[in-house]
Amino acid sequence: MNENPTAEANFGSAAASDPFQAAKASALKAAEELRTAASQKAQELRRAAESRAEQFRSTAGQKATDMREKAGEFREFADQTMHDARERCADLRQEAEKFAREKPLQALLTAFGIGFIIGNILRR
Repeated sequence: MNENPTAEANFGSAAASDPFQAAKASALKAAEELRTAASQKAQELRRAAESRAEQFRSTAGQKATDMREKAGEFREFADQTMHDARERCADLRQEAEKFAREKPLQALLTAFGIGFIIGNILRR
């Protein structure tokens, strides 16, 4: 064995480096597997997020449509109420004119009394 000491030294150093090479290869393989798994998980999460975002978009779109419909209904209600109020105002004006023509003194005294009360209220 002593005849070829360099062969034993080389063999010993090769045996010593093999476990490190094996560990390095194993670590590289594990890193690659981890990278692949992380990439797959990232894709799964991206798909789940896109799916959830699409659900939110469709829900928001539906809510927006519902709100537009309700706004349209409210607008129609407001228009009808305004129309009714204008008609009622016109009717009251006609009645006030008729009353003032039929009973001018009473209309004048009523207007004076209302003006006097409002004037006192606003003065305070």
